[in-house]
Amino acid sequence: MYLQSFTIKNFRKFGEHDNEVMFVNSKEICHNNSGHDIPPLVSPSSTLIIGKNNTGKTTITHALTMLTNNKLSIKSSDFNLSYLNNLIDTYIAAYQNKDESPQPNLKTPLETPKLEFELKIKLDHPDDEYIHNLSQFMLIGNNYKEAIIIKAIYEVKEEANFFAAVKTLVQRKRQEPSDKTSETPNDEKVDKRTLLEEILKLLDDKNQTEFKLSYKNKMDQEVKNFSLDKLMEINCIKANRHLNKNVLTGVFKRIVISLFSDEESDGLFNQELKDINDIITEKVEQKNKSISEILREIEQLNHIDMKLSGNVTKDDILDNLIKYSFSDGDSYIPEDQFGLGYINLVNIIGEIIDYINSYEENSHRSRINLLLIEEPEAFMHPQMQEFFIKRIDLAVNKAIKQKSANENLENLATQSLKCQIVITTHSSHIVNSKIHSSNSFDNINYLTTENRCSKVIPLYDKLLTESSQPSNSKSSKKSDAKSDSNNSSLDYKLDSNDLLFLKKHIKYKVSELFFSDAVILVEGTTEEMLLNYFLENDKDLKKYYISIFIIGGAHGKVYLPLVQQLKIPCLIITDIDIKRYDCEKNKTCKNSKCPTCQGQISEPQGFKQITCLNNRETTNETLKYLFGNNILKNNMQYIEKDNIYTVFQKDQIKGQYATSLEEAIILTNYKNDMLIKSLTKVLSDPPQYFIDDQNNKINYESSYEIQRKLSSKGNKAKFASTLLYNTIISDAESPCIWLPNYIRHGLKWLKNQLDNHYGEKK
Repeated sequence: MYLQSFTIKNFRKFGEHDNEVMFVNSKEICHNNSGHDIPPLVSPSSTLIIGKNNTGKTTITHALTMLTNNKLSIKSSDFNLSYLNNLIDTYIAAYQNKDESPQPNLKTPLETPKLEFELKIKLDHPDDEYIHNLSQFMLIGNNYKEAIIIKAIYEVKEEANFFAAVKTLVQRKRQEPSDKTSETPNDEKVDKRTLLEEILKLLDDKNQTEFKLSYKNKMDQEVKNFSLDKLMEINCIKANRHLNKNVLTGVFKRIVISLFSDEESDGLFNQELKDINDIITEKVEQKNKSISEILREIEQLNHIDMKLSGNVTKDDILDNLIKYSFSDGDSYIPEDQFGLGYINLVNIIGEIIDYINSYEENSHRSRINLLLIEEPEAFMHPQMQEFFIKRIDLAVNKAIKQKSANENLENLATQSLKCQIVITTHSSHIVNSKIHSSNSFDNINYLTTENRCSKVIPLYDKLLTESSQPSNSKSSKKSDAKSDSNNSSLDYKLDSNDLLFLKKHIKYKVSELFFSDAVILVEGTTEEMLLNYFLENDKDLKKYYISIFIIGGAHGKVYLPLVQQLKIPCLIITDIDIKRYDCEKNKTCKNSKCPTCQGQISEPQGFKQITCLNNRETTNETLKYLFGNNILKNNMQYIEKDNIYTVFQKDQIKGQYATSLEEAIILTNYKNDMLIKSLTKVLSDPPQYFIDDQNNKINYESSYEIQRKLSSKGNKAKFASTLLYNTIISDAESPCIWLPNYIRHGLKWLKNQLDNHYGEKK
């Protein structure tokens, strides 16, 4: 039995849609007794909940623990504000007239504020032990393979009293003047903002508003005498934002006590405890007479007497009389000399060992076991975060083995742990480790925000590889083939090689995608170096966390399905990559399709600029996919599909088309002193006709030939770093070169997307 999914509705930042968190099945975790390398245990069978700060990760764990604790102290801050605002609109509409009853006769009855949660439970087998706590939720003829639905609802206990109070508030606010200096009441409009504040106070006033928790089955039939704590056992290892003093001692004290809780240890220390208590009694009983004499002075007759004796127990020894020291090499040092990251790591592992030692064998047959680990990356450096899951695997394996050995030496291989492990994190390193150890995107819940509400996007391999549209749909193919279509949807799905590439390549940086406000996919080093500098110096864009990834034109489309699912703005800056004929590259041309030679053999006549795109071809794989073909034309438009915007060198600069960023920079800044200085340094022996020294400018008609020079012998990276160096050390307050127009246009789109998403625009 395991928790398949958990849906949160109108609780805190969660709204009414995109709010279902998926969980991986509870796989049996056994220690390896074969002597071979230990395979990953926890990481492939754990659920990861990831996202930026304040997207709702902690809310999920809080909601689960709140339900299992049967907590009834609901606060106004537990309700989603957008949901409350919508409810208030219905209250204002209902109670505008003074003669309406507390529950007016409306087509749609008014609702009190409520929080709704839905748990989907899956059974592994139709075993009576499994369904003992679920029988009331199983419908007649229910197939055990179908999920069992449990609905938990927090709602107002006395609806009539609540509506009467709301009616009073609405009509009072309706009569109050909107302008305090005005002498006439504002009968036309209710001040919604102040009404919201009053209703929040009403929800927090326990004398006026009480809440009840009820459970319903799939058919919305209420189930009586049910408590979720009988079905689910939740252990939560909280995020250690503030490590307490002696936290390790506290954790390992619990572990030590649990190790001595078995039957074999019951008689431990019996003789030693008797000897200790006899010695203590002997030392203190001589004071008995003195105390008794004092008591007689208070009351001569029937005086109270007392006797002192030793009373040391086994619990006292384990709890208070053991000194905990921690080794660092050959030395033993106090725990407060360890670094915070190391203390946090050991603390988490200690908590897990404690959980394993207290785990009841076969408990999963009658309940669901959840182990929640919140933000384990606190205080850990990146490398420690990377190895976090692997270290947990080793610790879990060893703890299970030791528990098996301590409890039953004959059945060493039978001891196992069966629980669902859930990790919340905003660490790209832990995400990377998870994907690599399990070789999959499965079991990852990505949290983001949309319209100020949390949004859950469950990720899995099939989401990226299976097409959402029929493969034989002619209309969908035709739609994708339109090069000038805006706001159309992508339907590019990965094949097995694409998916393998994405999983492997993600370790280099791409795991940052999950925590970025936006992403820019670029061709190469020049774009990455320069854009990072320009973003840092942009007063608007530098407020956001924007990641730049080098993916090249050939592989850009591989990232499209993942970026599309994450819903973050994605700007693709790619090269138009015009396919040039040999005569345009100063070579002999024999191509019958060449517009210049027209099938005639042409001797080399230098490098030629391209001044027309009609009927030219692109070799860029990403553009070929987005266009639906490889044909270019004049007056093309940039491509917007869903949350992805693609820009390229579609417009002429100085009467010609650039085919790379370097060439576009040269054409845009051909009179720029810094660019001339950088090019001269990189191309130590440039042809004389590259630079017009007399007019202090670059011969822009040679831009393509200059670009070819930069493309050889690693000069592109050298050009980017030289240009960046000269820009940084300059005294100018603003960047000394202009970005080409297509990049400026793309950054403007990105800024608008971010402003709209984060509410910067009015």
